[in-house]
Amino acid sequence: MLWGLNGPSYWRDEADTVSAVARSLPQLIRMLGHVDAVHGLYYLLLWPVAQVAGTGEMATRLPSALAMAAAAFCVAAIARRLVSRRAALCAGLLFAALPEASMQGHNARPYAMVIAAATASSYLLLRVAEDPRWARVAGYGLSLVLLGYLHMFALLLVPAHAIALAGLGGVRPHQLFRRWLAAAAAACAAVVPLVLLGWAQRGQIGWISRPGWHEARQLVMALTGGAVLASGLIGLLAAGGAVRCGRAGPGGSGARAAGGRRLAWLAVPWLVLPPVVLFAVSAVKPVYYLPYVLFCLPATALLGGAFLAGLSWPARAAAAALAAALIIPTQIAIRVPGSGGSLWPADQILAARAQPGDAIIYPQGGIPPWDLAYADGFGRLRNIGQAEPGAATGRLYGVSVPRSVLLHRECAVRRIWVAEIGPQWRSLSGYLAPGFRLAGQWEPFGAAMRLWLYQQAAPPGQSCPS
Repeated sequence: MLWGLNGPSYWRDEADTVSAVARSLPQLIRMLGHVDAVHGLYYLLLWPVAQVAGTGEMATRLPSALAMAAAAFCVAAIARRLVSRRAALCAGLLFAALPEASMQGHNARPYAMVIAAATASSYLLLRVAEDPRWARVAGYGLSLVLLGYLHMFALLLVPAHAIALAGLGGVRPHQLFRRWLAAAAAACAAVVPLVLLGWAQRGQIGWISRPGWHEARQLVMALTGGAVLASGLIGLLAAGGAVRCGRAGPGGSGARAAGGRRLAWLAVPWLVLPPVVLFAVSAVKPVYYLPYVLFCLPATALLGGAFLAGLSWPARAAAAALAAALIIPTQIAIRVPGSGGSLWPADQILAARAQPGDAIIYPQGGIPPWDLAYADGFGRLRNIGQAEPGAATGRLYGVSVPRSVLLHRECAVRRIWVAEIGPQWRSLSGYLAPGFRLAGQWEPFGAAMRLWLYQQAAPPGQSCPS
């Protein structure tokens, strides 16, 4: 996870994280009352890190890298507890090799912590199934509370665990289910305040559209190998693990067969149920977004690792070599300096081409905090469209001035930069005062972001109405 941690550029949501944790603690708490309450625990955990180590890529992404390493440890612990040491090694290495694990470990967002919490909860469920003493049940319940406060949609793991209980067994199944139900109900009740606050702020996800085949394909590739061939191979390994473990059946001989069956009961609902539920709900109210279900990623590694462990040594070595050959190019690509987002490349263009006195405007609903993420370019330009910064108003984004004020300020500027992230591009006709002409355009990261440079032909103020 530490390899290339500070190489990729911040993307837009990571800049939002920087905006949240760069402010004072009272300002952060005030912000959570207006926006991003569902990420509140993550921001509060990251805030002291940012105060001590700053808001650079290495500092803000390090907690995610550590969380993903902890998730790999828990994946191996689950496979060892249920199957064997060999399965633990295969599952842990397969999880570490998945490109999406690296991408979230290099992401200053809460999803790596959500994955780690989901994997820890699943491990604790195994311990409860073996011995439902109240101390273990309480620990499992607390892990669900942590999971829910890191991301409330991750509590879709709870019904998957309910299905898993049917196959995990236990010496006192009725007592086990009653105590599990008490822990799950208490955990869900503890998360109700966040659910209510998230419902009040539901306008934040109003941009989500109804998912279709494209989103389903994207989900499958994210939960497997990323690229087409790698996804095909990892998907086959996971499917093979589900079939092999499931065929052990209740009458499977030996502890290893029984452990494989229990692993299938844990991993298959974990992998399948949360995405299916979110897709189904999104047919009525769109709420599906790929990062919301990435906590299912460890289940792929558990099933694939179990299948690899059951192969002969030559077959296992061949499969591992092929997987490495298909995955390594993606692992290298996501660590290329400046990749992953458009903010750093755009900042470098501004730093190289901006002149003293240049201004910048953002033709969108608010003023994004990109100058906090990268100050070399964004930070040196006069932000003439901002009335107040987000920290002063309790919002992630700054407040824009009225259009008339913006046009008046533009008249006193010779060159104006316009920065926007797509895919929907706003018309600039109402954002620029008369007399400005396009002098340059850049797309620093494909079509994800555009920079426009406009310049007045006449001296500032002469072409504008008095």
